[in-house]
Amino acid sequence: MEARPLVLFLLLSLALGLSAALGQENLFQKGQEVFAGNCVDCHRANGRGLPGTFPALDGEPFVRGAPEPVIATVLQGRKGNLGQMPAWKDKLTDEQIAAVVTYLRQAWSNKAAGVTPAMVAEIRKKGK
Repeated sequence: MEARPLVLFLLLSLALGLSAALGQENLFQKGQEVFAGNCVDCHRANGRGLPGTFPALDGEPFVRGAPEPVIATVLQGRKGNLGQMPAWKDKLTDEQIAAVVTYLRQAWSNKAAGVTPAMVAEIRKKGK
């Protein structure tokens, strides 16, 4: 009889793990849509950008590194040697930004952890 609580605990843990995995997969798919609708013109469908004009995202240490700077860049935009990326904080929701950053960090050859809308909300709050 004592095995029942353990079995229930294991099943619940498995269900929560699958739910989290499906949530990240769902964010990846949504992120692909956000990317296609907002980013692909500059960064290209293959994530390689346009050399000398728009930076590559595929294989970039910045994209695969700590997620906070990537989130902040999407929220606030960025000026750099190659030009200026617009800020998306007033155009995309926390969920959309989490989705597109998750996509960037897991698409092409990138294999970094995804992000959550809560992470985006926290960085958005700090940026105001």
